[in-house]
Amino acid sequence: MNEEHVTLLWSAFKEGKAITCPRDENQMAVAVDGAMGLYRLICVGCGHATPWFEAKMRGVRIRGMSSRPPPGSIRGG
Repeated sequence: MNEEHVTLLWSAFKEGKAITCPRDENQMAVAVDGAMGLYRLICVGCGHATPWFEAKMRGVRIRGMSSRPPPGSIRGG
């Protein structure tokens, strides 16, 4: 996912809208790395995730790439 797509998803989440995964249309949840001040959105169904990003007043800034979920964590897998 590019920065524009992440920005759209994050904006919808902040507005209180349910956001869905572009791959399987399941809900996405927020993961937070409090030590680094980063966020990412992760699909609760397939594990697809955005890159880690900062969300500050100036907007979203990508800080790291997504990683594959651990084996066995994908529903149905």
